[in-house]
Amino acid sequence: MSELKSNQIQVRFKPRTLNLEPKDILNISHLFDGEIIEDPLKRHEPGTTFVMNHGDIGSVKFPNIMFPAPNPIEFYLFSTYKSLEEIRRLEVEIKNDVKKINLLLLQNINFCIFSITSLESFINQIIPSDFIYNEKDKRISKTEIESSWSIENKIKKVIKNLTGINIAEDYERWIGLMELIKLRDDIIHLKTAQPSDFKSYQNLYKRLLDNNYEKSYEIIKEIITIIGTSSNKI
Repeated sequence: MSELKSNQIQVRFKPRTLNLEPKDILNISHLFDGEIIEDPLKRHEPGTTFVMNHGDIGSVKFPNIMFPAPNPIEFYLFSTYKSLEEIRRLEVEIKNDVKKINLLLLQNINFCIFSITSLESFINQIIPSDFIYNEKDKRISKTEIESSWSIENKIKKVIKNLTGINIAEDYERWIGLMELIKLRDDIIHLKTAQPSDFKSYQNLYKRLLDNNYEKSYEIIKEIITIIGTSSNKI
């Protein structure tokens, strides 16, 4: 774990505050430190799957225990940061051991997927359930926004509507975000390369290797910070 200074970020969703830097990156170490309890009152029949209103989860595989449900964004951000740590390490080691190139590409891919997933899920989660976006003669619900709008439109239109903040006005940050989103999209929606022409794959791998992941991580962290610490109530 790298020794970066702690940077507490107050965000507006539950159940807990996110901390995007070590030593406890997401402030969830307690989840791995005994916060799993038995079900002595047998509130749920053994072997059944349950989700309680206050956030406890049970499992068919583990019928006699229950545990608090963490916010999924915590896992996405944690995965992003763990990939960043591996990228830092592998970018140094690969100079002496080129056989690790595929391990590096794997972490590059993981970073791109989980970083954008964390940002989009964060945006989806903070949009109020009764939110309506008025566009000309259309009234667009949160459900439609979540399912069919791009991250770009969610930030440019919905977040600006909710907070008054124009994330896109910082040109360098916005271009960096769009490049990261394009990488994620090209990974997820990978186009088939012809057997005799692997240029599309080659270009994607080159972009993955050349991306500045320190900068990408800072961009994701900054956008979450800006939105999450908005003085306007979301």
